[in-house]
Amino acid sequence: MKIEDIELIPEHIGRAVLYVPQHANGDASHPDVEHGRIKRWDDGVNAVFCWYGIGDTAAATNPDDLRWGT
Repeated sequence: MKIEDIELIPEHIGRAVLYVPQHANGDASHPDVEHGRIKRWDDGVNAVFCWYGIGDTAAATNPDDLRWGT
């Protein structure tokens, strides 16, 4: 599984990402963009599970909607 053409590896767990929803048309400065961190991924369902905000719940996110954060 890849985010922006970079294959995910175990060292990416905990890395910052940006969720850029489809309606933002790739604009990472859109007000609906969410900052998160990678918890895990599942190739079988094509999802990256990310923590957004506070708590232990991770949301399944389409990797095509993710950009690497800082």
